[in-house]
Amino acid sequence: MTPSGLFDTDAQVRPRMRSTFLSACIQRTIAALLLPILLLAGCDQDAMFEKLVPAEEAAAAKDVVAKLAARDFASIEPRLGPNLRNADARAKLEQMAGLIPAEKPKSVRTVGANTMRANSVTTYNLTFEYEYQGGWLLVATLLERRDGKLTLEGLHLVPNRQSLAVANAFTFEGKGPLHYVVFALAIAIPLFVIYALVACARAKIPRRKWLWLLFVAIGFVQFTFNWTTGAWDVHPVAFALLGAAFAKAGPVAPWIFTLAFPLGAVLFFLIRPGFQGEQPAPAKAAGTEGESLR
Repeated sequence: MTPSGLFDTDAQVRPRMRSTFLSACIQRTIAALLLPILLLAGCDQDAMFEKLVPAEEAAAAKDVVAKLAARDFASIEPRLGPNLRNADARAKLEQMAGLIPAEKPKSVRTVGANTMRANSVTTYNLTFEYEYQGGWLLVATLLERRDGKLTLEGLHLVPNRQSLAVANAFTFEGKGPLHYVVFALAIAIPLFVIYALVACARAKIPRRKWLWLLFVAIGFVQFTFNWTTGAWDVHPVAFALLGAAFAKAGPVAPWIFTLAFPLGAVLFFLIRPGFQGEQPAPAKAAGTEGESLR
């Protein structure tokens, strides 16, 4: 089933058994180590995300979807913005209504919320995930409040076979070699930078040690990696503290890994021998060593 909307916004047996067993063990070990961190991060993100959702506008958007499911197009059309009031509006609403199952949703979850204000106009970009018996429906709405009046400026529906929480879950199942490389570097680079920071703090740098500490702590040239899709990008003029990070934009958004080259840490270890150069030996007292006449 294809998406529809009033606007387009945008998816050898023993060796093999041994390899599979080792891979499964590695995945379980990594999952056990990361699970507490990911659960804590998820709880914090859920709480923070709920504060970003405007209650009144979210209720208005859900009401539009309910009217659409009931095929009450006459109640929706007055809410449409000027750009959507055209001869094709009714046909597009009917097309979208066909994507909504003829049953009450099991659950409705807000998965995206963004509010933008410009002068006297406020725009709300709200995304909801509806769960039904046979699948999920992603609904993206664009609302605009101007002069106290709230209008619908965009509506987009996408049926899905699985929820975003499952699709964007952190897992190694079905992942390729690049995922393992990115994950390994996301652990190795910060450890290397921290080791360099400790060594830098202990080094006898003659002056401006704090500049060296700052230089070592920052990674340069960001590499971003989408864990769900495997898409990656490079940002030449960007920095990352400790050379790596991972985060997601919302509770069910994909995990984004960020890697950066630890230039400061590498240069420090290359230059460190100069900081630790041998001090000249103190002059020895006359007569304590040398030739003597006997």
